[in-house]
Amino acid sequence: MTFSAKIVPRMAILGRMAARHKCRLILPGLAVVALLLAAGPSQAALVIALQEAGVNGGAITTVATGTDFTSASYSGTYGDFKVTFDSAATDNGATLSDILQSTTKVTNNNGSTATLHLWVTQTNYSLPAGSPLWMEAGLSGTVNSGTLAYGKIYQAWADKNNNAFGTGDFTLGAQSATPSGSTFDTGSAMNNFFRSGAYSVTTEINFTISGGGSANFSSHVNLAPTPAPAGLMLALTGLPCLGLGWLVRRRKEA
Repeated sequence: MTFSAKIVPRMAILGRMAARHKCRLILPGLAVVALLLAAGPSQAALVIALQEAGVNGGAITTVATGTDFTSASYSGTYGDFKVTFDSAATDNGATLSDILQSTTKVTNNNGSTATLHLWVTQTNYSLPAGSPLWMEAGLSGTVNSGTLAYGKIYQAWADKNNNAFGTGDFTLGAQSATPSGSTFDTGSAMNNFFRSGAYSVTTEINFTISGGGSANFSSHVNLAPTPAPAGLMLALTGLPCLGLGWLVRRRKEA
Protein backbone atom coordinates (compact mmCIF):
# COMPACT_ATOMS: atom_id res chain seq x y z
CA MET A 1 0.00 0.00 0.00
CA THR A 2 2.79 2.37 0.87
CA PHE A 3 4.45 1.63 -2.50
CA SER A 4 1.19 2.32 -4.35
CA ALA A 5 0.57 5.54 -2.41
CA LYS A 6 3.92 6.91 -3.56
CA ILE A 7 3.35 5.96 -7.22
CA VAL A 8 -0.10 7.50 -7.66
CA PRO A 9 0.87 11.10 -6.83
CA ARG A 10 3.91 10.82 -9.09
CA MET A 11 1.79 9.58 -11.98
CA ALA A 12 -0.65 12.40 -11.37
CA ILE A 13 2.18 14.94 -11.49
CA LEU A 14 3.48 13.43 -14.73
CA GLY A 15 -0.02 13.58 -16.17
CA ARG A 16 -0.34 17.27 -15.34
CA MET A 17 3.08 17.97 -16.86
CA ALA A 18 2.08 16.17 -20.05
CA ALA A 19 -1.16 18.16 -20.22
CA ARG A 20 0.74 21.45 -19.87
CA HIS A 21 3.14 20.35 -22.62
CA LYS A 22 0.23 19.57 -24.95
CA CYS A 23 -1.24 23.01 -24.27
CA ARG A 24 2.07 24.61 -25.25
CA LEU A 25 1.90 22.75 -28.54
CA ILE A 26 -1.80 23.34 -29.22
CA LEU A 27 -2.02 27.06 -28.39
CA PRO A 28 0.55 28.21 -31.00
CA GLY A 29 -1.27 26.06 -33.56
CA LEU A 30 -4.57 27.72 -32.68
CA ALA A 31 -2.92 31.12 -33.03
CA VAL A 32 -1.77 30.22 -36.54
CA VAL A 33 -5.27 29.05 -37.48
CA ALA A 34 -6.75 32.28 -36.15
CA LEU A 35 -4.25 34.32 -38.15
CA LEU A 36 -5.11 32.44 -41.33
CA LEU A 37 -8.82 32.96 -40.76
CA ALA A 38 -8.25 36.67 -40.15
CA ALA A 39 -6.35 36.99 -43.45
CA GLY A 40 -9.39 35.84 -45.44
CA PRO A 41 -10.72 37.09 -48.78
CA SER A 42 -12.04 40.30 -47.19
CA GLN A 43 -8.42 41.42 -46.67
CA ALA A 44 -7.17 40.29 -50.06
CA ALA A 45 -5.91 43.03 -52.36
CA LEU A 46 -5.73 40.90 -55.56
CA VAL A 47 -9.04 39.31 -56.57
CA ILE A 48 -10.06 37.06 -59.47
CA ALA A 49 -13.84 36.98 -59.95
CA LEU A 50 -16.36 35.50 -62.39
CA GLN A 51 -19.84 36.60 -63.40
CA GLU A 52 -22.62 34.99 -65.44
CA ALA A 53 -26.28 35.95 -65.73
CA GLY A 54 -28.40 33.64 -63.60
CA VAL A 55 -25.49 32.39 -61.47
CA ASN A 56 -25.33 33.73 -57.89
CA GLY A 57 -27.94 36.27 -58.89
CA GLY A 58 -25.65 37.56 -61.64
CA ALA A 59 -23.27 38.98 -59.02
CA ILE A 60 -19.52 39.34 -59.48
CA THR A 61 -18.26 36.36 -57.47
CA THR A 62 -14.76 36.00 -56.03
CA VAL A 63 -13.10 32.69 -56.95
CA ALA A 64 -9.45 33.36 -56.01
CA THR A 65 -7.48 35.91 -54.01
CA GLY A 66 -3.91 36.96 -53.31
CA THR A 67 -2.06 39.49 -51.20
CA ASP A 68 -0.67 42.72 -52.62
CA PHE A 69 1.33 42.35 -55.83
CA THR A 70 1.61 38.58 -55.94
CA SER A 71 -0.39 36.14 -58.08
CA ALA A 72 -3.56 34.07 -57.89
CA SER A 73 -5.23 31.42 -60.05
CA TYR A 74 -8.48 29.51 -60.40
CA SER A 75 -9.59 26.34 -62.15
CA GLY A 76 -13.11 24.96 -61.90
CA THR A 77 -16.67 25.06 -63.18
CA TYR A 78 -18.72 28.24 -62.90
CA GLY A 79 -22.26 28.19 -64.26
CA ASP A 80 -22.17 27.04 -67.88
CA PHE A 81 -18.39 27.30 -68.11
CA LYS A 82 -15.34 25.23 -67.30
CA VAL A 83 -12.38 27.52 -66.59
CA THR A 84 -8.89 26.04 -66.85
CA PHE A 85 -6.15 27.98 -65.05
CA ASP A 86 -7.39 31.57 -64.98
CA SER A 87 -4.31 33.30 -63.54
CA ALA A 88 -3.42 36.89 -62.65
CA ALA A 89 -0.27 38.60 -61.43
CA THR A 90 0.36 42.22 -60.46
CA ASP A 91 3.36 44.49 -59.92
CA ASN A 92 3.79 47.88 -58.22
CA GLY A 93 6.99 49.33 -59.70
CA ALA A 94 8.81 52.64 -59.86
CA THR A 95 8.92 52.58 -63.68
CA LEU A 96 6.04 50.21 -64.46
CA SER A 97 3.00 48.86 -62.60
CA ASP A 98 0.75 46.25 -64.20
CA ILE A 99 -1.92 43.57 -64.20
CA LEU A 100 -1.22 40.44 -66.26
CA GLN A 101 -3.97 37.86 -66.79
CA SER A 102 -4.31 34.72 -68.90
CA THR A 103 -6.28 31.49 -69.20
CA THR A 104 -5.37 28.12 -70.63
CA LYS A 105 -8.97 27.50 -71.76
CA VAL A 106 -12.53 28.68 -71.18
CA THR A 107 -15.15 26.16 -72.37
CA ASN A 108 -18.90 26.70 -72.70
CA ASN A 109 -20.46 23.43 -71.52
CA ASN A 110 -23.95 24.60 -72.48
CA GLY A 111 -25.57 23.67 -75.76
CA SER A 112 -26.27 27.32 -76.60
CA THR A 113 -24.31 30.57 -76.62
CA ALA A 114 -23.48 32.00 -73.18
CA THR A 115 -21.36 34.83 -71.75
CA LEU A 116 -18.80 34.64 -68.96
CA HIS A 117 -17.28 37.82 -67.49
CA LEU A 118 -13.77 37.31 -66.10
CA TRP A 119 -12.71 40.04 -63.66
CA VAL A 120 -9.46 40.97 -61.94
CA THR A 121 -9.01 43.83 -59.47
CA GLN A 122 -5.96 44.98 -57.50
CA THR A 123 -5.96 47.75 -54.90
CA ASN A 124 -3.14 49.64 -53.14
CA TYR A 125 -1.01 50.66 -56.11
CA SER A 126 1.32 53.50 -55.08
CA LEU A 127 3.72 53.59 -58.03
CA PRO A 128 4.92 54.95 -60.39
CA ALA A 129 5.20 58.29 -58.60
CA GLY A 130 3.52 61.39 -59.93
CA SER A 131 0.39 62.18 -61.90
CA PRO A 132 -0.84 61.64 -64.51
CA LEU A 133 0.23 58.07 -65.31
CA TRP A 134 0.30 56.75 -68.86
CA MET A 135 -2.07 53.76 -68.96
CA GLU A 136 -2.04 51.20 -71.78
CA ALA A 137 -4.03 47.96 -72.11
CA GLY A 138 -4.80 45.18 -74.57
CA LEU A 139 -5.84 41.55 -75.04
CA SER A 140 -5.21 38.74 -77.50
CA GLY A 141 -6.13 35.07 -77.70
CA THR A 142 -7.13 32.01 -79.69
CA VAL A 143 -10.46 30.39 -80.49
CA ASN A 144 -9.99 26.64 -80.05
CA SER A 145 -13.47 25.58 -81.22
CA GLY A 146 -16.83 27.16 -81.95
CA THR A 147 -17.21 30.92 -82.22
CA LEU A 148 -16.42 33.92 -80.01
CA ALA A 149 -17.99 37.40 -80.05
CA TYR A 150 -15.28 40.04 -80.56
CA GLY A 151 -17.24 43.24 -79.89
CA LYS A 152 -16.44 45.02 -76.59
CA ILE A 153 -14.51 42.00 -75.39
CA TYR A 154 -12.17 43.83 -72.98
CA GLN A 155 -12.13 46.88 -70.72
CA ALA A 156 -9.71 48.31 -68.14
CA TRP A 157 -10.38 50.85 -65.38
CA ALA A 158 -8.27 52.79 -62.86
CA ASP A 159 -9.68 54.32 -59.69
CA LYS A 160 -7.97 57.14 -57.80
CA ASN A 161 -10.13 56.27 -54.76
CA ASN A 162 -8.49 52.83 -54.51
CA ASN A 163 -11.77 50.86 -54.57
CA ALA A 164 -11.84 47.18 -55.41
CA PHE A 165 -13.79 46.77 -58.67
CA GLY A 166 -13.64 50.55 -59.00
CA THR A 167 -15.24 51.29 -62.36
CA GLY A 168 -16.55 54.81 -61.74
CA ASP A 169 -13.43 56.95 -62.10
CA PHE A 170 -11.37 56.35 -65.27
CA THR A 171 -11.48 53.87 -68.14
CA LEU A 172 -9.73 53.34 -71.44
CA GLY A 173 -13.10 52.34 -72.86
CA ALA A 174 -14.45 49.05 -74.16
CA GLN A 175 -12.07 47.42 -76.64
CA SER A 176 -13.15 45.15 -79.49
CA ALA A 177 -10.91 42.51 -81.05
CA THR A 178 -10.03 41.86 -84.66
CA PRO A 179 -9.88 38.19 -85.70
CA SER A 180 -7.17 36.73 -87.91
CA GLY A 181 -7.77 33.04 -88.56
CA SER A 182 -8.18 31.40 -85.17
CA THR A 183 -6.49 34.27 -83.28
CA PHE A 184 -7.80 37.67 -82.19
CA ASP A 185 -6.26 40.91 -80.87
CA THR A 186 -7.60 44.20 -79.53
CA GLY A 187 -4.42 46.17 -80.11
CA SER A 188 -3.62 48.83 -77.49
CA ALA A 189 -5.81 51.49 -75.89
CA MET A 190 -3.94 54.24 -74.02
CA ASN A 191 -4.50 57.53 -72.20
CA ASN A 192 -3.49 59.57 -69.15
CA PHE A 193 -4.83 58.55 -65.73
CA PHE A 194 -4.83 61.22 -63.00
CA ARG A 195 -4.29 60.02 -59.44
CA SER A 196 -3.50 61.68 -56.07
CA GLY A 197 -2.55 58.73 -53.84
CA ALA A 198 -3.07 54.98 -53.73
CA TYR A 199 -5.17 53.68 -56.63
CA SER A 200 -6.72 50.48 -57.94
CA VAL A 201 -6.90 48.83 -61.36
CA THR A 202 -9.70 46.56 -62.59
CA THR A 203 -10.15 44.58 -65.80
CA GLU A 204 -13.07 42.69 -67.36
CA ILE A 205 -13.00 40.15 -70.19
CA ASN A 206 -16.36 39.37 -71.81
CA PHE A 207 -16.31 35.90 -73.36
CA THR A 208 -19.45 35.15 -75.37
CA ILE A 209 -18.84 31.64 -76.68
CA SER A 210 -21.06 29.40 -78.78
CA GLY A 211 -22.39 26.18 -77.24
CA GLY A 212 -19.58 23.66 -76.79
CA GLY A 213 -16.96 26.19 -77.92
CA SER A 214 -13.72 27.13 -76.19
CA ALA A 215 -11.12 29.90 -76.31
CA ASN A 216 -8.21 31.37 -74.35
CA PHE A 217 -6.75 34.82 -73.83
CA SER A 218 -3.85 36.82 -72.46
CA SER A 219 -4.30 40.44 -71.34
CA HIS A 220 -2.30 43.23 -69.76
CA VAL A 221 -2.61 46.69 -68.24
CA ASN A 222 0.54 48.80 -67.94
CA LEU A 223 0.96 52.08 -66.04
CA ALA A 224 4.10 54.14 -66.58
CA PRO A 225 5.28 57.64 -65.59
CA THR A 226 4.24 60.56 -67.79
CA PRO A 227 5.89 61.49 -70.02
CA ALA A 228 6.65 57.80 -70.53
CA PRO A 229 10.17 56.95 -71.71
CA ALA A 230 9.95 56.56 -75.48
CA GLY A 231 11.69 53.19 -75.47
CA LEU A 232 9.43 51.83 -72.75
CA MET A 233 6.18 52.83 -74.46
CA LEU A 234 7.45 51.51 -77.81
CA ALA A 235 8.05 48.16 -76.12
CA LEU A 236 4.64 48.18 -74.44
CA THR A 237 2.69 48.95 -77.61
CA GLY A 238 4.84 46.94 -80.00
CA LEU A 239 4.82 43.60 -78.18
CA PRO A 240 1.89 41.18 -78.28
CA CYS A 241 -0.02 40.41 -75.09
CA LEU A 242 2.00 38.40 -72.61
CA GLY A 243 1.38 34.63 -72.68
CA LEU A 244 0.85 32.25 -69.80
CA GLY A 245 4.23 30.59 -70.25
CA TRP A 246 6.01 33.94 -70.01
CA LEU A 247 4.01 34.80 -66.91
CA VAL A 248 4.96 31.56 -65.16
CA ARG A 249 8.63 31.92 -66.06
CA ARG A 250 8.59 35.53 -64.89
CA ARG A 251 7.23 34.55 -61.49
CA LYS A 252 9.77 31.73 -61.08
CA GLU A 253 12.68 34.00 -61.91
CA ALA A 254 11.44 36.61 -59.43
